[in-house]
Amino acid sequence: MKTMKQFVKENRVRIQCEWSYENKNDPDWKDANHYKVTLKMGHKQLTTYFSMGYAHTKEPTAEDVLDAIASDSAGIENARSFEDWAGDYGYDSDSRKAERIYVVCQRQADKLKQFLGEDLYNALLWNTERE
Repeated sequence: MKTMKQFVKENRVRIQCEWSYENKNDPDWKDANHYKVTLKMGHKQLTTYFSMGYAHTKEPTAEDVLDAIASDSAGIENARSFEDWAGDYGYDSDSRKAERIYVVCQRQADKLKQFLGEDLYNALLWNTERE
């Protein structure tokens, strides 16, 4: 099994970070450092928002961002429905906020799969160690 660092190095994934006032995927999270990040691999790129608590004083790395998105994507892939996903993550399945988070995770998973391609997506989710 590869490490996240090996995955990033072997696939030449690069990151570009720009500080952001908020995380548009989670605008309720105020007490964090927010970034608009772009991951690049060859001619492909994936742009998203990423947040880290104030204790993190450095910008996120490609490993940080891929690890978080891969974790969320694996949760989406393992769930048969929103209700399953909500139960797995301790959300109320009647919550509109939980449903918004679920939809964001679904979109992120789709973007990640498009960015990496099916084979690398599966390698990242199922054969790469989490940091």
